[in-house]
Amino acid sequence: MEKNQPENKFAKRVTQRELSTHVAIQTAKHPGGRPKKNDETKQSEKVFLTLTKAEKEKIDQYADRTGESIAGAIRRALKEMGMI
Repeated sequence: MEKNQPENKFAKRVTQRELSTHVAIQTAKHPGGRPKKNDETKQSEKVFLTLTKAEKEKIDQYADRTGESIAGAIRRALKEMGMI
């Protein structure tokens, strides 16, 4: 700011108010959103599977054809077989 112009004392207040509002928004805890899943519905266990290239390609093609994820397709197959 040039020395011959008077300082605008209100400009600093507006900036400070905007800044404090911005900080409040950024740090606010939002109570919305999905509630946490309980332990029975949470899918937290992992299974690792080794396949041949041909088996993997077959599963990939099936997942592409049905629009499912690979994990979803395997999970559904296991449910249909009564294993889970």
